[in-house]
Amino acid sequence: MNSPEYTCVCYSLRALNIIDYNARCFEYLSIRAPKAKWALLSLESLALECKTLTDRNDVEFDYFPLFHFLKELPTSLIFEIRTLSLLTKLKYLYYKRKLLSLLRDNFFNEYSEVVQRNLKTCRGAAESEVILRKLARLFHVVLLNPELTSQDMYRYEFMAEVLNFCYDENIQDNELVIDLLKITIKMYVVELFDARNVRQPEYTQGFLKYILEHAAKAGFDVCRYINAHPRTMWEYSSNFYVVNSVSIGNIEKTLLLLQYGIEVFSERDIRKCGHGFPFIEETIPPAYLMVFHMMSNMSAMNNFIHHAVRYFNNNIYQLTRDQMECFRLIWRSIPTPFVKQAQMASAITNEFFHLTRQAIFNPTRYEKNTKFSILYETSFVDLASGPTEPRQLKHLSRCTIRDCLRQQRSLPSGICKLSLPTSVQRYLNLEYD
Repeated sequence: MNSPEYTCVCYSLRALNIIDYNARCFEYLSIRAPKAKWALLSLESLALECKTLTDRNDVEFDYFPLFHFLKELPTSLIFEIRTLSLLTKLKYLYYKRKLLSLLRDNFFNEYSEVVQRNLKTCRGAAESEVILRKLARLFHVVLLNPELTSQDMYRYEFMAEVLNFCYDENIQDNELVIDLLKITIKMYVVELFDARNVRQPEYTQGFLKYILEHAAKAGFDVCRYINAHPRTMWEYSSNFYVVNSVSIGNIEKTLLLLQYGIEVFSERDIRKCGHGFPFIEETIPPAYLMVFHMMSNMSAMNNFIHHAVRYFNNNIYQLTRDQMECFRLIWRSIPTPFVKQAQMASAITNEFFHLTRQAIFNPTRYEKNTKFSILYETSFVDLASGPTEPRQLKHLSRCTIRDCLRQQRSLPSGICKLSLPTSVQRYLNLEYD
């Protein structure tokens, strides 16, 4: 059976139609350097070069040679460059830089339209992967600015939908999916006002697992990369934080994140939940800060959605059953002993007086942490009461094995390769205590 033939269409660059550019070049250069070889500066030569490159209909032939072409323009005036005034040189550089910027933006705009049409007519995942690889290569060659303005929002919306397309078509190229994910996460805006009308895609329930699987296979730390880009426009990035899934009481998502080895309470979270003075020693242990942070987020969520019963005496909200179950799931994945309320109260008092000795009086933090410790005690009596004891040896063994697999980027797929009984594999996968 003969393979179908595909017609190639050349898409011109509208950025070449800059009003009065040719006339300005002629006016400045003809007066200052009448014998200059300014034909190399004309848009006709540049348009011919761009058309020749875009006719090849592939990304790798588009902009890399164009950069060299633009760099060669000043060398054509080597014998008469001294006759040009400083104003002429500055205007020439300005228009050349402006032209290149417009070429980039307009080229991506037209190329994204071509990609969208081609993806709709693809006849399989293999054909789609070829198009997506060219798209990923375009970002590396053209080097588009990740900082977006109100006119560039279509670029983010397009890339966010490309990730959704990868999931729908079940693209299995790990490096390709992670590359597209990085490009999307990098995009940000300086002025939040510019992002007010951005359309965020709606991902289905299995999208999170799809990204986690590819990240694990590619050895890519999603959370660390998101933390390195805190201003990302990709709102879905909040789904990769365990704290957020616990706050909304999503048991399935919490278990999924823990199974893939997502860190529960990172160094960034510890600094965020501390007293806020970097040159003063922290006296509250990280495990206590984690409990305060969890209680704070869960009570804030309940306060926001008005979904819990209020304690009128302490102004605290009770936790839902799903939130409590999510919080208990966390202790399956960490070797830390259960936190006791009496020790938390002592740590809160010690921190208050420690800061007071440093001439820092912060009663608000003391009161909030005290309320959160009471909320923890009333919601988890079995965890918060009694003496402090180490965790069971069986649980510590589970944490050690999982930590080794996590360092090798083998969670949870590496568990089934250990040749263990099914019940032990389920235990290592945090499916039961």
